[in-house]
Amino acid sequence: MRSYRIILAGGGTGGHIFPLVAVARELKKKADEKGLNLKLLAVAEDNIWRNEFEKEGINFKRIFALKLRKVEGGRINFLAFFVLPFTLIQSLWLLFLFMPDLVFSKGGFASVFPSLAAWSYFIPVFIHESDSIPGKANILLSKFSRKVFISFENAAGYFPAPKTILSGNPVRKEIFGGDRSQALNRFGFGPDKKTILFLAGSQGAAFINNLVIDSLVQLVKEFHPVRGREGPQRASASNGVQIIHQAGINNFEQMKKELEQLKREGESSYAADIEKNYRLFGFLSEEELKDAFAASDLIVSRSGSNIFEIAALGKPAIVIPYPYSAGEHQRQNAIEFAKFGAVVLEEQNLKTHILIDQIKNLLKPENYSAVSQQIKSFARVEGGGIIAAEIFEYLNI
Repeated sequence: MRSYRIILAGGGTGGHIFPLVAVARELKKKADEKGLNLKLLAVAEDNIWRNEFEKEGINFKRIFALKLRKVEGGRINFLAFFVLPFTLIQSLWLLFLFMPDLVFSKGGFASVFPSLAAWSYFIPVFIHESDSIPGKANILLSKFSRKVFISFENAAGYFPAPKTILSGNPVRKEIFGGDRSQALNRFGFGPDKKTILFLAGSQGAAFINNLVIDSLVQLVKEFHPVRGREGPQRASASNGVQIIHQAGINNFEQMKKELEQLKREGESSYAADIEKNYRLFGFLSEEELKDAFAASDLIVSRSGSNIFEIAALGKPAIVIPYPYSAGEHQRQNAIEFAKFGAVVLEEQNLKTHILIDQIKNLLKPENYSAVSQQIKSFARVEGGGIIAAEIFEYLNI
């Protein structure tokens, strides 16, 4: 039986890695159905993703790559120029040893060199673009690729029409369908309160983390005022919401310190409410994320490729675009998502009271169901299957 080999290449964030995992699962599923021997190799720039692939039975190789521009202010990273020749040689050698039938690239700087190496060996390259405004890596690679998959219709204008396919974003279907009651038990929460999920990304979003800390006391203690015939009364601890907060791997320890400081300051008043109603994570495993999604009533997040996962849940969402994303693609993603009911809050001038007012509004029963249904229509959950089918068709298997 002939063995087929495919390389999955991506950058260093969850927005690149988790869609690769989704495509890998669809490829393996189709290979099993056809009784094929399929070998997959994942290539990315950060070793923290090794386990995500190895637990899928996929070998992992790290590509040593440095971005040409640093995130802060877009400053040029001159060290990267010295690393580039090594990255190219490493990619050429890796491709020579594995010699795949096809390379599927998810974008990001680290995906460029394996893809160019594949092109130099006359190996077909397929790419996927998650954002409404494509990154420079994918715009470059589209010139050498055989097929380009996109998540947003308006991204089509950046790529050659004959080879561009609207697939949607590959999502891991395994993170959906969790049991709400079991999920609440996992986090030590009860069913009598609303639950808010804050997602600061795999690497962490300092602005969102700081916003959570600044808003935490009001959210867990004084969120819903008790109303009687005489009008608003003083809020009690039972009126707050429950919070699951994924702060990012790089920000977790700092957030723990800030949380402990906040609890010390409120030892005689609100510390017990935080202890009862707030759960902090650096990173959510797939099972934890499945339960976090099931337990949550509303989600607050950046507006990267994970908005397709959020949309598939059919729950109200607030997105806060990262203002320094390349080409302002997160802002454009958010604008597209807003057409389907998501609330967009810009970092500039975003304060605690604005966030809380928006959360209150979305959780009103008269708004909740309408927004949920509208948001769900944004999702395209079959992206991974569409890409896997196109790969198999191209390879005639």
